[in-house]
Amino acid sequence: MPSSSAPSKRAPAQFAVQCEVLRLSTQPLGPMLAVQYLLNCGVAAIFAWQYSLPRALAWMLLITLVTGMRGLLPQRMPAVFTPENLRQAQREHTLRTGIWEFAHGAAGVLLFNPAEPVQQLLLGLILMGMTLSSAFSVSFYVPATQLAIALLLVPVIAMGLILGSPTMMAVAVVGIGLLAMVWKLVADHARQLEENIGLRLNESTLREQAMAGLRESERAQAERLRFFSAANHDLRQPVMAIGLQSEVLREQLRDGATARQVQVTVDSLTRAQQALEALTNQLLEIGRIEAAADAFAPSAVPLAPLLHDLARLDDGGRIHVRCPADAMAWTDPVSLRRILANLVDNAIKFAPQGRVLLACRRRAGGWRIEVRDGGIGIAPEAQDRVFGDFEQVGNTERNLQRGHGLGLAIVRRLAQKLGLALTLRSVPGRGSVFGFVVPQTPAGMEMPAPRSEPPQPGDDTGHAGDTLRPGLAVLVIEDNAVVADSLAALLRLWGATPRVYESAAEALALADLHAVDVALCDIRLPGELDGIALAERLQTLQPTLTIALVSADIDGAARKLAKTHGWHSLRKPVQPAELRAVLQAADRRAAKVS
Repeated sequence: MPSSSAPSKRAPAQFAVQCEVLRLSTQPLGPMLAVQYLLNCGVAAIFAWQYSLPRALAWMLLITLVTGMRGLLPQRMPAVFTPENLRQAQREHTLRTGIWEFAHGAAGVLLFNPAEPVQQLLLGLILMGMTLSSAFSVSFYVPATQLAIALLLVPVIAMGLILGSPTMMAVAVVGIGLLAMVWKLVADHARQLEENIGLRLNESTLREQAMAGLRESERAQAERLRFFSAANHDLRQPVMAIGLQSEVLREQLRDGATARQVQVTVDSLTRAQQALEALTNQLLEIGRIEAAADAFAPSAVPLAPLLHDLARLDDGGRIHVRCPADAMAWTDPVSLRRILANLVDNAIKFAPQGRVLLACRRRAGGWRIEVRDGGIGIAPEAQDRVFGDFEQVGNTERNLQRGHGLGLAIVRRLAQKLGLALTLRSVPGRGSVFGFVVPQTPAGMEMPAPRSEPPQPGDDTGHAGDTLRPGLAVLVIEDNAVVADSLAALLRLWGATPRVYESAAEALALADLHAVDVALCDIRLPGELDGIALAERLQTLQPTLTIALVSADIDGAARKLAKTHGWHSLRKPVQPAELRAVLQAADRRAAKVS
């Protein structure tokens, strides 16, 4: 495997190096071209004086033509290189370089004087000097350079071996050795140059990647700052309301306000507490999605029962469902439900009087699910940002009863995790349509039959009006004094008898377990035993004890563990109705035992 992947990784880098080598080789010579032309004129003048004027003029005509070609008609490089146009450019460059050096090498024939050994030696030395100069200046592309050297030196070597004096023949033999040596030097120099270019390009790439990473980090930092700034603002709103309403309640109790006035204040406190709880739950959910705390487990999901279940979220019957009975998707059921629940909640909030439709229809390879509402709609310029954090359209006054602008942000994150492409169509004043396509189940998989399970301990919500047995003994293991005092006060108000301990060790050492009916175990406790270990110990010591795990970290795994052991699970902040349901379950259990 490594042997096959390594060349594929090197290929783009090698292509970039070859492009850079060709660019360097085709750069204009500028003043150097004029200097070379003057030197060639000097050589032609020497041999016109010592040997033949017509031959020297013929050679200078060739030099003038190729100098004009190189200076006035340079090779044009493609704006963007591809493997095809790179090969074509390399061939053109090799041809032009060969023509250039062929004209210079023609001196080995035109200016070779068979009758004058001294002139032969002078010509041989001049052309060998040109060879050494051209080896590192005419081009950096190896095939072009090697062809140029051969065309420059071979003519004088051949003339020396055929028509030259004995001394010239010896020089020609030396020229053959020089040709071979320069060929090797050209290849070595080109290899070193390519390595240097590769290092420079790699350094440039790493620098660009580092800068891109820095920009992305700065963008993410700015996004996090904006997120936490908005979260701070929205968290302070209900906290401020609770503080002010608490002071109002204190003043009302001191001044003997009427029951109706007190009830209005208590209702305001309840709304502020609910808004604070909703926001903290959404922030926690975003944190869990970002941290990938919940594993995604794709399975067959019957869509019709899911959509009908979501339609019951609205008691007014405004949510309608249109879905084939055989519609079955292949995805994570928990995440799909969270996506649709947020979309439905958003539709209900922003279409208070309108109709909401949950529609599902078949698409190639999947099922398209849409949540359509007849609400206020979203303007085109606002549709790109509605999935952002704390973004709300039509709630500029930031009314907490219409949410905090995190529902669609959660939808966006979950959809990305599941690989779903969200779409939005909306017309202001006419409503919005949010949709996506979920994959269908693999061929041959049957629709899972609906299961009717017996009620689980954690599913009993109870009834607030049911009475509790006076003196119901409740063991409260909670290390937070404020929470413990609040639980104890509510339990006393209901006629129960709370017994509060700060740690598992203290509860096991001091509590009379045989006189306890219910145990509320906070999961995060100080000491060696946490709430789960304490619950297991309590169940072993008192099998008939009703046990509830209490924590802000109650998740799917904790609920599954509680259900396996026959325990209840209460997520902080605990709702009074849920707590009362646990006590009522303990009451019924005690009545059956007795």
